[in-house]
Parts: sequence; structure tokens; C-alpha cells
Amino acid sequence: MGYMTSPPALADLDGDGDVDGVLRRIKDGTGITLSLSNNILTIDASGGVSFFSDGSPSNSDGENGDVNVDYTNGDIYRKVSGSWDRFDQIPSLARVRMFTAKYVTSSFGGGKFGLNSGKYYFYNSLFPGTSSVANAETYLNNNDFGVGTRLIFQQTDNADNVAIWRVTDSTIYTNGDAGYDNGSTGTDNVAIVMTQESGVSFTTDAIYNVFITYPVNFIFDSSGNATISADLSIKEFILTTAEANTSSTSLTTIDSWAIATYRSAKYEYHITNTGADPDEYQTGEIMVIHDGSNAKHNSYGVIFTGTAALGTFSTDVSSGNCRLRFTAANTNAMAIKVARKAIKV
Repeated sequence: MGYMTSPPALADLDGDGDVDGVLRRIKDGTGITLSLSNNILTIDASGGVSFFSDGSPSNSDGENGDVNVDYTNGDIYRKVSGSWDRFDQIPSLARVRMFTAKYVTSSFGGGKFGLNSGKYYFYNSLFPGTSSVANAETYLNNNDFGVGTRLIFQQTDNADNVAIWRVTDSTIYTNGDAGYDNGSTGTDNVAIVMTQESGVSFTTDAIYNVFITYPVNFIFDSSGNATISADLSIKEFILTTAEANTSSTSLTTIDSWAIATYRSAKYEYHITNTGADPDEYQTGEIMVIHDGSNAKHNSYGVIFTGTAALGTFSTDVSSGNCRLRFTAANTNAMAIKVARKAIKV
């Protein structure tokens, strides 16, 4: 907004920096309003465009009719009746799985995220195209949220500050769920459990571009070998592992799986008896199948390094699960590790 008082202002008509004459006439037009009061001419311009990167523009900034563009995520706002209203979003591949958020340690409001009681709380409208907790939960689920999903945080004013966090709990916590702390964080967030894999620590009030990756748990070593830290599913087949320890001759459950999901399984195992001198070992294979009420198994290929087997395996169905159980032959400390391949019902 500008003001003009008499005498009339000098004018640079050709824009070369030199005064060419006196400004004698001003004509209003699109986006420009003129008013004269008490010999003061007021020029009011609206419809300007500004850029920002902090979640949403402040209502104290700009004038009605102005446009504001968040260059970090493509949100477009227009100021109407004193308030900024988001009316469009610039589509891009980056925006599908990227958003911008400010890290806080309290006051978990709009545009913010932070840690509280072991969970990270994200305000619901942070995620692209969302405006409610339900929208945010749907967005995460539609992007295959689960254990192994990674969030990459890059500080907007220092691109070298990058941190990678991995989701360790497939639950998306919302208000009303056990473990959601609405007393400290409010009810308008979604909370997830993550652990840091690498990078820098979060800085309070710093703003981060956050990129969500698909849940991939492969890790490559220096030789290019791939390992995976979670179950591996291939269509109707799953490969996983389990382990247990015992120093008792009582039944010990080593592994279990839902009978509604899987019909049969094959185990390869080995047992380490650290109570013997020297240590003793046993290996073998077990086939298991159930009919919904009972389980049957066949143990074969058993090899042990001592004078006798270290124990025996059994199976049963309990509370909707098929269980593989072990009974040790003595009270020595034993570690049992199994690899399970199971086929769906």
C-alpha cells in the first residue's frame, strides 16, 4: 500500500532511474484501487503472489486477494476475508509421498510433529490431501504403511542434515487407542513408532521435508549381499524365523502361526547345548499340518553331536494357533533356532 500527498510526485516514466516529469494522472485497474481522502491519495494493490515454506501462511501476512504458494509441497492458498484458504495443490510425483513438518517438543499443532512417550505424533493435515485424522490414517494405509516403512527427514534450511527412521510397529495410533496420549498431544494427530537408523538428531523448531518410502527391509553389505530383517512373503508362501531358550525339561513353545492363515509348515532347526562340556549340537527337519483342531508332525533327518538327542519336538493347536514346542532332555542351557516355511490355507 502506498500514499501520495501534494505536491504531485515526480515520475520516472521510462524506468531509467531519471525523473522525466510530474505524475499528473493515475488510473486504477485490475487489482488496484484508488481512494482520495483529506488530500491523500491511497493506492491499494491486491492479488500479489508470495512464497513460503512453513506449513501454511500466517493470517497477519498479505491482503485479501493475494495468493501464497508453499514451494516445499505445492499447496496454493488465497486470502479471503482476512484468512488464508488452501484451494489447490500442484500435482507432482514428489508430493505423493512427501510433506513438510516442523519438529516440536510440545504444542503438537498444525504443521508440526514431535516425540511423546515413545511415539512420534504427526498433525493429521501434514500428509498430502488430508484434512482429518481419518484421512491421514487412510493415506498411510494406501501407501503400504507397516513395519519397515522408512521416513527420510531433510532439514529445509540445511540440506546436509538428513535422518532416516524406520517404522517398528504396524499400528497407526489415533485418539481413543490404547497408548495414544491425548492429554499431552491433543486429539488431532496420528502417532507411529519409529527407530532411527542413521543421520542427525532432530532440531527443535527446525522444518523438515519428509519423504515416505515403501516398506523395504533389504540391507546390502559391502559385497552386495542382501539380508532382510522381517518375514519374506511370496504369494501363498512365507519364510520366517524364531528362537527360544530353555534350561528346563518343561514344554517350551518355540514358534506359532495362525491356523486360519496357514495350513502346513516345514521347519529346519538347530539346537545348541551350552551346558555340556564341550557344547553339543542337534539339527533336523519337521513337517507340520493341522485340520483346524489338531496338529500332526513328522520329525526326520535328526543329527546330534553328543551321545543322545538334546530333546524332542511336539505340536498342537491352541487358541487359533498351531504351535511348535520343545521338551529338553535335561536342564542344561539350550538355545533353539528354527526357520519356518509355511503355505497358506
